[in-house]
Amino acid sequence: MSDGLKSGASGRFPVGLTIATVVALVILVGLGTWQLQRLGWKQALLADYARTEVVPPVAIEALLNRPENVAWRQAVLRDCEISPERIVYLHGVADAEAGYHLLTPCPVADGYILTDIGFLREKSSETAPVTVSGVLGRLRPFETPNSFMPPNNPAADDWYQRRVEDLSARWGVTLRDDYYLALSEGNVLGAKPVDLTRNLTNRHLEYALTWYALGLTLVAIYVAVIRRRLRAAPKEKV
Repeated sequence: MSDGLKSGASGRFPVGLTIATVVALVILVGLGTWQLQRLGWKQALLADYARTEVVPPVAIEALLNRPENVAWRQAVLRDCEISPERIVYLHGVADAEAGYHLLTPCPVADGYILTDIGFLREKSSETAPVTVSGVLGRLRPFETPNSFMPPNNPAADDWYQRRVEDLSARWGVTLRDDYYLALSEGNVLGAKPVDLTRNLTNRHLEYALTWYALGLTLVAIYVAVIRRRLRAAPKEKV
């Protein structure tokens, strides 16, 4: 009798539905957890911005190689010649619009620093070199690439990540690997400087709760389907 009941129950068990539900649940929980990680990153970012906002800018050489954390400190960049043919166009989004961050190497006292000169919706048509002097920017730590970021394709000059190794090879220089400089003024080559901390939305907790709620809803639907199938299944004869 017991073996017959087990056999009947096993035959009714929706294996495919269960596998699909588990996979979907893992994805939803993963998305919710990623949003929580983004929440922590953004809170730290806002705290760093508030900490450094009141510190007056100084020459970039006065900040680099200090033992303390100088991320987000305001720094003044000395002379840097920007050649349009050396610009790397990094795919990105600013103000809800897709476009490119314009990257170039700039000399500092002990080498070169990656410099993000601003954002453009389309690639620049300028061909003449531009020299900037005394422009203001912020030192930023390099972000850790995540699984949602496509890899760079240097052979096609197609860029998605600020990877020091790739960009150093692209320009034939050795870039610093601790900070890069994001200009906050200048409008070089028509690019608009982007300050990611201004008017920065922080709805990641809301997003995380939404993904987790969808996961709970999925589980509830799965349980309801299983119960309905069990009620509709014919009784095994003893």
